[in-house]
Amino acid sequence: MKSLRARLLLLLTVAVLTAALVQAVAVFRNAMREADAVFDYHLQQIALSLATGELGLPGFGPRSGARDDLDYVFQVWSPDGQRIYVSRPRVELPDQAVLGYANVDVNNQKWRVFSMQAGGRTIQVAQPLLSRRALALTFALNSVWPMLLIVPLLLLVVAWVVRRSLASLRSLSSELENRAATSFDPLDPGTAMLEMQPVVRAMNGLFARTRQAFDAQQMFVADAAHELRSPLAALKLQLQMLARAQDEPTRRLAAQRLDSGIDRATHLVEQLLALARADSGGREAPAATSLTEAARAALSDTLELAHARDVDAGLEQAEELTVLAPPNGLRMLARNLVDNAVRYCPRDGRVDVRVHADGPNAVLEVDDSGPGIPQAERPRVFDRFYRRADSPPGGSGLGLAIVKSVAERSGAAVELLDSPLGGLRVRVSFPPLR
Repeated sequence: MKSLRARLLLLLTVAVLTAALVQAVAVFRNAMREADAVFDYHLQQIALSLATGELGLPGFGPRSGARDDLDYVFQVWSPDGQRIYVSRPRVELPDQAVLGYANVDVNNQKWRVFSMQAGGRTIQVAQPLLSRRALALTFALNSVWPMLLIVPLLLLVVAWVVRRSLASLRSLSSELENRAATSFDPLDPGTAMLEMQPVVRAMNGLFARTRQAFDAQQMFVADAAHELRSPLAALKLQLQMLARAQDEPTRRLAAQRLDSGIDRATHLVEQLLALARADSGGREAPAATSLTEAARAALSDTLELAHARDVDAGLEQAEELTVLAPPNGLRMLARNLVDNAVRYCPRDGRVDVRVHADGPNAVLEVDDSGPGIPQAERPRVFDRFYRRADSPPGGSGLGLAIVKSVAERSGAAVELLDSPLGGLRVRVSFPPLR
């Protein structure tokens, strides 16, 4: 049963009916016992009343026309064992029954008998058990039936309480149903019940994360549209120049420029896709990944670019270290660091990659012999699409933004330092693998 309201109603109804049944049985049994005690008390009181009377007076003995429809039967025995009085002559009870209370069978009928002695005489008072039980049952049922009337009222109260208790949940559901898709305003936990407040706080956290993702997506789309406009316009212009070329050298130059423009546009699109994957990297679960293998793969991916620029790129130190990071994200981080270093290096430059341990941390360092980055600009280079004025052509301004995004998801710290090679050192420190 998936309905909370139906489940609460069912469980509370079962609880009320069970409690009512148990209480009714207890009241019924107690009423039966009390009725038996009262009837026994009546037998005793009748016997005591008879003991105080003058049973030997004329006219007190057996009378003609005695009624047989009375519940109680009285007998009196003289000290010599003669029955001197009987209220219903046609009813035979045992002679001289034991003193006190006893159940006896007379002509297949059970009787409750109380016997006592007074002044040498024996007095017996008897009552049919069937009549006793009928009266006791009536008394017990009269004690139970008001409770049976209360049960429906209790069930109505239970239904009202359940409905009233779930009102805040229905209100919250209605508010969420009527909320616009782009509304991420937090809910007020104070209006919810105490048990619902953790759910409201969790939903507010979800709204905040969704707003952040939505804003990041909007910013990404706006930035991508802005950044793609320029290379696409340049490609169109270069294509027009190729179409207007009059001779072979001009056509060759225009084709070369068009090819370079396509390379730049392709690189920008690749970086945009990499940034999109980095921003949505929560879908890729962190796992134990070799940092050394990621560095080797980055050097392999940028080998062609390094050869084209005559850059000496290599792995100078390679300790076998494993970190907890998204596998694809870690390879993306290492490749962007090496790619940036190769692109910013002058021709015949050098790029050194190191993987080593620094205490409990695993460290990836990339040094280059390029121009470096002034201290004042280092905080800004992590911004998306930020490019320095003296940046070489072909960059996208996304490399370090991708590195920062992946590092944050991996719990790593990124530092920009001066390199012994004269350019920039990027140092990424990963926490210990647990």
